[in-house]
Amino acid sequence: MNGEKDFWAYWKSRQRLVERKIDEFLPKDGPGPRILRDAMRYSLFAGGKRLRPILAIMGYELAGGQDVENEVLPQAAALELIHTFTLIHDDLPAMDDDDYRRGKLSNHKVFGEGIAILAGDTLLVEAIRLFLQGTQPPDVKIEMMNELIDAIGIDGVMGGQAVDLQSEGKKPTEELVRYIHTRKTGRFIRAALVIGGIASRNLSVVEPYRKIGENIGLAFQIADDILDEIGDEATVGKKVHKDRERGKCTYTALYGVAKARSDARRLVDEAIGIARSLFGEDAWPIVELANFIVERTY
Repeated sequence: MNGEKDFWAYWKSRQRLVERKIDEFLPKDGPGPRILRDAMRYSLFAGGKRLRPILAIMGYELAGGQDVENEVLPQAAALELIHTFTLIHDDLPAMDDDDYRRGKLSNHKVFGEGIAILAGDTLLVEAIRLFLQGTQPPDVKIEMMNELIDAIGIDGVMGGQAVDLQSEGKKPTEELVRYIHTRKTGRFIRAALVIGGIASRNLSVVEPYRKIGENIGLAFQIADDILDEIGDEATVGKKVHKDRERGKCTYTALYGVAKARSDARRLVDEAIGIARSLFGEDAWPIVELANFIVERTY
């Protein structure tokens, strides 16, 4: 089975698994303040590609994993909770100050800044509870958790976001842009694929997955930079040209759109080559996903 049509069938089926798991874990009714639960669910179910959890499932299945439901789905779904936490906080006035996300009002525009902050914080905490579910032995869960913490901690998403804010208005350099992009976006995407590999217990895939994930993670952020520069606001789902207005250190600000496109393509082609060397024709899900990352319009 291969080709674009099969890829989207594959994508949608894994997407449904993830969304079912999230809904089971965080139903409409449950303990805690209703407004906090509503705010969390508002952003969790406001759309989204579910890229990171699907990458974890894809990495697990390609490496030979046979029990998605119990060995990787809790961890995959937890990644979406964490990603949603980062989006809620990223949209806040003190951060990137976006009123819309995925074509809908940002969390803080609906629930207020205080509840939005708490919703993001709670998603991060509850993600840990979800991540620890499943039948994996404790040592495997610890290894997966270490990968996750490296990706989102002080030298990952958090560090990248801090440097991104600190660098507004500065002249972009190759070193600065690469630091921001690989931390703010790339390491979390890389970790998703690696976590899937660890969950499969086929450790021969872990290092190749790091390189594949690093490349497609950087390409994903470059594509975001391009969309902010030339994308259609209705399709992208939020205001465009904001990076330029705020003086962000982006790939397009440093190199321009044409080189950004060619570099993203080069990164993806390299990732595809590694995937094919690992799995041959069975690598088609990664191939199609990598191509989607550089060709997407949203």
